[in-house]
Amino acid sequence: MKKIKIEIIELFENAKATKEFEFIQVLMNYKSMGSLRSMSNLYEWFDALEFYKALYEKHTGNEKYRIGCLIYSTFFESSDFYNILGSLCRIQLGYRSSSYLFFKTKKSERLLGTGEKIGMISELLDDSDNNEISRFFNENHFKEIRNTFFHSAYTLIDDHYQLFDSESIVIDGVGRNYFDVNEFLLPKILNIIEFFDQFRECFLSHFASYQENKKVKGNFPNPVVATILGSKHGLKGFTMEKTVQFFGEWHDSGIYYDEKMKMWTGKNIRFDFPQKETVEIDETLHRYENKDNIKNQNEFWNLLEKIIERNNKPELLRILNLLVKFGDVRYNNWKEEQNNYKKDSLKRYIKPFYEKAIEIKLPVDFTDLKILLKEIE
Repeated sequence: MKKIKIEIIELFENAKATKEFEFIQVLMNYKSMGSLRSMSNLYEWFDALEFYKALYEKHTGNEKYRIGCLIYSTFFESSDFYNILGSLCRIQLGYRSSSYLFFKTKKSERLLGTGEKIGMISELLDDSDNNEISRFFNENHFKEIRNTFFHSAYTLIDDHYQLFDSESIVIDGVGRNYFDVNEFLLPKILNIIEFFDQFRECFLSHFASYQENKKVKGNFPNPVVATILGSKHGLKGFTMEKTVQFFGEWHDSGIYYDEKMKMWTGKNIRFDFPQKETVEIDETLHRYENKDNIKNQNEFWNLLEKIIERNNKPELLRILNLLVKFGDVRYNNWKEEQNNYKKDSLKRYIKPFYEKAIEIKLPVDFTDLKILLKEIE
């Protein structure tokens, strides 16, 4: 875990060094006017896991196992946790942060599963070379544990955890419907506690580090000169110089914490979410246009759904080109494969890209794509 903890520290520090104005917006986690707790579940997540940790240390036997499962399941649930990790990766890569990392569509107006949330940031972790954090999720997250525990679809027998109404959990390449808690689960709970402690410490210490005002350059979404507001209690927001005009005169704007009302509020500002979404989609498309291939496709398909829903022709044309580009990568891999058994299995990875490109129905000649589809079918 030492390497992973170092990478968490470096992720925060690298994001701050790259674009500090974006970095403090991640710490503020601002979505709308409100108190720290009414805008986000992040602080409740911090406090709840601290409470569960105390119970975990206090108990033994099955009681300890149950609290351990609660820590395990709760840790992987928080959407803001993934928003923050993903946004820090985006900043490190030179892009803007996001308070809603997952593009919401009418098709998916539901709470995402833990595996889906991890999938949404996996490509960002890979792109920003945060390989240790990526490895942490790969080695410690098993959706079968979270699902069976939160749905009470498990039982404890001595030191064993048995799953009911669930897919088998794959351990060392073997599917099982039970596992030894001490050998398999407790080491992962320890890893999770260490990851959580480091993440929480980094977030809160950086928030508290802003003791004085500091001028920085940034974008909101246009270039601005901003003053980060500091205090003895840490970050209190930011103001931007001469960004709003009233009756021919320019005035400052910003987001700041109102001590009397105990809430985040805005001054001469409003969030233009359609514009913000357009900027984020443009940057995400740009990121994929600079990639030769993709490993984890969750974020990409989510982006595709949002672009189809928006029905913006330039965005549709860009995502169509990406579908063909990544489909061609898989097609070429299929053509070059010499093992006939493996070659046959590679076909299913090509079809979704070509088929989705054709479904977009832009005035483009799809003759070549249809020929390729017929070839692999």
